[in-house]
Amino acid sequence: MDKIDQNILTILQQDASLTNAALAERVNLAPSSCLRRVQKLKQQGIIKKTVAVIDEKTLGRNLHAIVEIDLARHGHQAYSAFQERVKHEIAVTKAFSISGESDVILNISLKDMEEYQAFCDRVLNHDDNVLRFRTNFVMRVIKE
Repeated sequence: MDKIDQNILTILQQDASLTNAALAERVNLAPSSCLRRVQKLKQQGIIKKTVAVIDEKTLGRNLHAIVEIDLARHGHQAYSAFQERVKHEIAVTKAFSISGESDVILNISLKDMEEYQAFCDRVLNHDDNVLRFRTNFVMRVIKE
């Protein structure tokens, strides 16, 4: 991967909706050369997918939190069950299995404290594999 590929990736991370012609112009390539490079980046798995980033505030989801979770059991069956439950929760925007003091970190996006309480009851409070959890509410996003 050369500097042109790196430049293509940087630009696409900012705005993946650019047309190939606009992208080619910004990286000083012919459109056909730019298209070949983007296709190669996709084939190599460097570009995994193109997605829409949603402004959660426009959906009324103004409460953001980071939840650290300690699990009681780490066996495949118990851990897989927890992972599946988390994957299907609309409030969970990101989920990480981590090393360190906690086992899992969740980024969640909620409408209000009532939704947070319902999330806790549904996902955390009644799961016998959740030993404990700590929630930090986001006061301000510094970088996204």
